[in-house]
Amino acid sequence: MNWRHALYLAVRSLTWYRGRAATIVLCLALTLWLPVTVRLLLNQFREDIIARAVATPLIVGARGSRIDLALHGLYFDSVSPDQTTMAEADYIQNTGFATPIPVHVQYRTQSVNHVTGVPIVGTTIEYFEFRQLGVARGLGLSMLGDCVVGCDVAARMQLGPGDCILSAPQNAFNLAGNYPLKMNVVGVLAPSHSPDDNVVFVDIKTAWIIDGIGHGHQALKDAEDGVLLEKTDTNVTASAAVLPFTEITADNIDSFHFHGDEDTFPVSAVIAQPSDRKSRTLLLGRYLTERRDFAQCVKPTEVVQDLLNIVFRVERLVWLSSLLSATVTALLLALVLSLSVRLRAVEIRTMHKLGCSRWTIAVLISTEFLMMCAAGIVVAVAGAWLASVVAADGLKSLLF
Repeated sequence: MNWRHALYLAVRSLTWYRGRAATIVLCLALTLWLPVTVRLLLNQFREDIIARAVATPLIVGARGSRIDLALHGLYFDSVSPDQTTMAEADYIQNTGFATPIPVHVQYRTQSVNHVTGVPIVGTTIEYFEFRQLGVARGLGLSMLGDCVVGCDVAARMQLGPGDCILSAPQNAFNLAGNYPLKMNVVGVLAPSHSPDDNVVFVDIKTAWIIDGIGHGHQALKDAEDGVLLEKTDTNVTASAAVLPFTEITADNIDSFHFHGDEDTFPVSAVIAQPSDRKSRTLLLGRYLTERRDFAQCVKPTEVVQDLLNIVFRVERLVWLSSLLSATVTALLLALVLSLSVRLRAVEIRTMHKLGCSRWTIAVLISTEFLMMCAAGIVVAVAGAWLASVVAADGLKSLLF
C-alpha cells in the first residue's frame, strides 16, 4: 500500500471517528499551545524591554544604584535616584566624546478627568531628536511653561493643544513649598510605543521653575496697596503677599529668573550620545578613572540584561511544567491509541481477512495518529500566534 491510499483511508477513518479525533487534536493542541504562547510572549517582552536600552548608549548620573539610574533614565517611572547637576552635562560636552541630553524627572502632574497624574520630564530639544519623537497635533516647545504630552496621556486625560495641566506639589501639607505650575499644552506627540507616550514633556528650565529654582514676581509698581508695605517715588517695599506666578504667560515671562549658577542646578540623569564606538569607550574610561568619585556612567543594555536574566529564571519553571504536561498528555494519547486499537479489533480482523498485512494495518493507524498530531500542532501554533497578536498592545501597556 502506498502513502496516498493510506492517507485516503486515514481521512475516512478520522471522519468516521470524528468525535474521538477532535478530542485528541484539542488535547494535543492545548498541551502545545501553552509553552508556545509563553515562548512567543516572553520573546516579545524581551525584545520590547531591551529595545529602548539598546537605543540608549550611556546614562550618567549620581553615584549609587546603577539599576535605579538606568531604569529612571529609560522609563521615568521608577524610583528616583540621587540627583546630579548640570555640571555633569557640561563635562560630557567639554570632552567632545558625546552629546549630553539632561533629563530631570522629579514631579508629576495633578489628576485630570479622574486619571492619575503622570511624570513630568524636563529635558532639552535634543531629546526629541534622539528618540525621533514627532508632534502629531499642535506645536513643539517654544517658551517656558509650555508642555507637550504623550499620545496615551492625551487620550486618557482628554488633552489637546490649548488645554492646561497643573504640576502636583510633592507635599500638599507644606505651606512653604513650591506652588503648582500651570502648564500650557501646546502639542501632542505621535505614538512611539515607548514610555514617552505616558509622560508630559517640558523644557528643563520649566522643570527648574517647578523645583523653585526659578520664579517670577508681580510688577510691584502696578501692585495693589494690600501687597505693599511702603511705596515712594524712588522705592517700593513688598509684603509677603507677593507670590510667585503659577502660570507663565507672554506678559510675565520677562519677570522669571533663576538664582544661582546653572552648573549647580539638579538633573536626574544625563543621556550621553557618543559619536562612535571609540568615543563611547573613552567616555566610559573617564568615568571609571577621573570622574569615579563624582558620578557614574552605566550601559543600559548591561543593566537591563542583568535584570532580565534574573526575572526570566521563572521561565525554567514554565518549561518544566510544560514538559510535565506534555509527558502526561503523551501517556494519555498512548492510552487512547491503545484503547482505540482494542475497540477496533473487529475492524482490524476484517482488514486482515481482506488481505491487509500487519504492516499495512500499522501504516494506516500510524497515518491517523500523525495526522492528528499535525492537526494539533497547527491549531496550537495558530492559537499561539493569535494570542501574541491580541496581547501585543496589552503587553506594551503593561511595560510602558
